[in-house]
Amino acid sequence: MFLIELALKENGIVHRLTRFTSGEEAVQILCNPDDMDPLVPDAILLDLNTPRSDGFQVLATLKQAPRFAGVPIAIITSSRATSDKHRARLNGTRLIEKPSQLAAFLSTVGEAVKEMLEKG
Repeated sequence: MFLIELALKENGIVHRLTRFTSGEEAVQILCNPDDMDPLVPDAILLDLNTPRSDGFQVLATLKQAPRFAGVPIAIITSSRATSDKHRARLNGTRLIEKPSQLAAFLSTVGEAVKEMLEKG
């Protein structure tokens, strides 16, 4: 997540980043029906390989929550699998492929988040 934060800073994106240790924790906190002051982020970045859950499982749960209907969600991954790209498209979600070079990573992720925030 340090690199995500660096990408946001390098691209001039003012942010408050909330991190979760797993997809399971993200779903528990974000989708808690008893929360009187729910967290509704401006954008959500999901790692495809989240601990204790699959990024697509987390995505499906978030997509079912009405409070996130207008929140742009993207999956960020190092996977180059066509099946992952296809699943992301079927779910109406952007897939951001993580470049291996630092400068490319910062630019790619920063530009993707800027686009998400402009559309959201």
